[in-house]
Amino acid sequence: MTVALVDDEKNVRLAVRTALKKEGFDVAEYANGQDAFDSFRNREIPSIYLLDILMPVMDGISFLRKLREAGSDVPVMFLTSRDEEFDKVLGLELGADDYLCKPFSVRELIARIHVILRRSGAQRSCCASDVISRGSVSLNMLSYTAEVKGQPVPLTVTEFRLLQAFLSHPGEVLSREQLIGICYPEDTYLNDRAIDCHIKRLRKKLGNFSSLENCIETVYGLGYKWTS
Repeated sequence: MTVALVDDEKNVRLAVRTALKKEGFDVAEYANGQDAFDSFRNREIPSIYLLDILMPVMDGISFLRKLREAGSDVPVMFLTSRDEEFDKVLGLELGADDYLCKPFSVRELIARIHVILRRSGAQRSCCASDVISRGSVSLNMLSYTAEVKGQPVPLTVTEFRLLQAFLSHPGEVLSREQLIGICYPEDTYLNDRAIDCHIKRLRKKLGNFSSLENCIETVYGLGYKWTS
């Protein structure tokens, strides 16, 4: 598997590259978002992007926006400074799968990468023959793709797992803690705020279909439920 490391700080790239290579990953390095996006347009697609936020030429937020607009669901994890709270939330709303604050433990970084890659890759083979359908929505567990009335809906891995949880428990109120447990049983890092951001994005995508405008209902003080 190839990790795309996008960061303008050479010392950060050196430390992360060394750790990733010891873990058996191939590493593609880029000093800014523009170089990484040019590589993406040349169909050099990694397994995951590790993305700094503040970079010259093209920053991490702009890169992520362009990546998702291009229809790519490659997992993205931000490497951020602790004072970039707004950017972290904006990144999650745009479709990032996780973030890690600098300075960070390399061991924790590797653990999080494995968690994201398990969600995006290995878990597919566990349910390879399954198709989950509920009304006009259908999830293919082999290809990790979603359709509404036969039309494809581009989802990130996290959005897909959330939708799977809702379709598997229609009409049930699911708390944020339950959603984390259902979708990411191996991930102890995701927090309530991240769940809210991902649900906001999922609602927006499903809202493009008139029959699903209000399919995820907020039950104040308790959580969310699927109503379609």
